[in-house]
Amino acid sequence: MELIFDIAGQDCVADRVQMRGNTIMADFSSEAAGPLAAAFDESRTIVLRGMASLDVTYSVQTYCTDAGHGCSAVFSVNSSAGRVLH
Repeated sequence: MELIFDIAGQDCVADRVQMRGNTIMADFSSEAAGPLAAAFDESRTIVLRGMASLDVTYSVQTYCTDAGHGCSAVFSVNSSAGRVLH
C-alpha cells in the first residue's frame, strides 16, 4: 500500500512506513527534505491522504537527510486540540 503524506502543502509518497504507538516513522525520496524542513520549522500539521481510518493530524518530531539518497522522519499524532501526544 502506498502512503501519501501532505507535508507543507506538498504530497510526498513514503518509501517505507512503520507505525509504533502514537508515532509513524517513514522514509522518503530526497524531494521530501524541503517540505519536511518547512513543516518542522513552522510547526505545520501533516495529513495522511486517503486514510479515512487515520483521520488525525501529525507533527514532524524529527527528520534527517542522507546526502541525496533520501530522508526519513518521525511523526507524532496530534490530539483533536492540535497538541502532540507522546
